[in-house]
Amino acid sequence: MDIKILASGSSGNAYRISDGKTSLLLDAGIPFKEIQKGCDFRTGSISGCLVTHRHGDHSKAIPKMLQRGMHVYSNDDVAALYPGVRAMKPLLEYGIGTFSVLPFEVEHDVPCYGYQVESQTTGEKLVYITDSAYVKYTFAGLTHLMVEANYAQEIIIDNAKNERIPLHLAERVIKTHMSIETLLGLLKANDMSTVRQIYLLHLSDGNSDAEAFKRHVQQETGAEVYIA
Repeated sequence: MDIKILASGSSGNAYRISDGKTSLLLDAGIPFKEIQKGCDFRTGSISGCLVTHRHGDHSKAIPKMLQRGMHVYSNDDVAALYPGVRAMKPLLEYGIGTFSVLPFEVEHDVPCYGYQVESQTTGEKLVYITDSAYVKYTFAGLTHLMVEANYAQEIIIDNAKNERIPLHLAERVIKTHMSIETLLGLLKANDMSTVRQIYLLHLSDGNSDAEAFKRHVQQETGAEVYIA
């Protein structure tokens, strides 16, 4: 599985994955020109874009993508907001090129999906999770994991106590995004024996510690770990 990070964080999120025959975008939260650049100006080679939810840092480019005739998939909430988006139902499998896509609901402050994407060509299986306080599902046979590690509980609490961030913002982040502690629990709950690569996504600039997060996840899984 070839994975390319176009953008990750509160200013915008977009990723390209490919199994050599089919390419997909995961989220479209940056200007369309940046997506074009990240795809080497070959957006016609993209078979579809899987959008997790309506927030702008994940959906910004949807109108332009639809204008260009690109296929965009998401939940009912995003489809109602952007006519032309193809609504997927949770826990139903969809075929897009050589990929089999299974959307599932995650916990955020608006309806939000995660996606399991399996290549029928290579047999590789990827799960993509972002903007989720936690995930109630477990997964089997994964080879790649792209998952949010937004903050560390100790860091964000200390920042709020010392007024480096507003208390209401800290409370919202804790309720709607995944901490490194929750992520480590998710990793323990799943069989990581076949996972080769893990990408840590959407790290908060002031509430995370990238090197510590990477070290903890490597120790837990033994996989290659990358910071987006």
